[in-house]
Amino acid sequence: MKLEEFVEQKITFKYHENLNPKLWNDSVLKSEIKIKLIRIGNAWADFANIPRTAIKDMIIVGGNANYNYTKFSDIDLHLIVNKKDLPDCPDLIDDYLKDKKQLWALTHDIKIYGHDVELYAEDEGTARPSNQGVYSVKYGKWLVKPKKLNPNVDVGLLKRKTRDIMDMIDIFISGKSDDISEMNKLKEKIRNMRSVAIQRGGEFSLENLVFKELRNNGHLAKFSQYINSKQVKELSL
Repeated sequence: MKLEEFVEQKITFKYHENLNPKLWNDSVLKSEIKIKLIRIGNAWADFANIPRTAIKDMIIVGGNANYNYTKFSDIDLHLIVNKKDLPDCPDLIDDYLKDKKQLWALTHDIKIYGHDVELYAEDEGTARPSNQGVYSVKYGKWLVKPKKLNPNVDVGLLKRKTRDIMDMIDIFISGKSDDISEMNKLKEKIRNMRSVAIQRGGEFSLENLVFKELRNNGHLAKFSQYINSKQVKELSL
């Protein structure tokens, strides 16, 4: 890698004084967005065969319910449900909901003021970090108000760690690798890296920020597309 390429590498991490003004009037969700999100949430519930009676709330979480949003941040709209009220096969319900989430995303390109709306259903009582905002769309109030923090992010280290994984991905792709097993190992390593980091260090842990940079700069999507193309080729005659 050339030195100038490293210098020009951009980091998308941001921390703001105010919530996203596209969505919020101070700390109140704009009325037209509330109406639209409830419609979107109900449409996804129908798509996922979630009975309306099972929906206890619809909440916004993630960067757009906090001060660390970027132009890449989704509007994370979660339906709060009692999983006992959902379709049969309780042992498979989490996988079922993930599949429905992914299938919806592939077939519905829904945006609000430039931000993708990402949907999921989670069980009542799901634990969350105490300093992260949770806003009830249904009831129009904060369940957990976001706290302004002073995240100490080593931007230089963040760039280096992000670049290291980008290089690993690029080696597979530029080398036209057919080793699907090894590529999936790297993909799983990246995913596990993030989940462990959030549990240990929270939203601003280095590995979680690295994951977000890889997602925002398109490297994760590029890697997934490449792996999928190789799997299709391997399974075809």
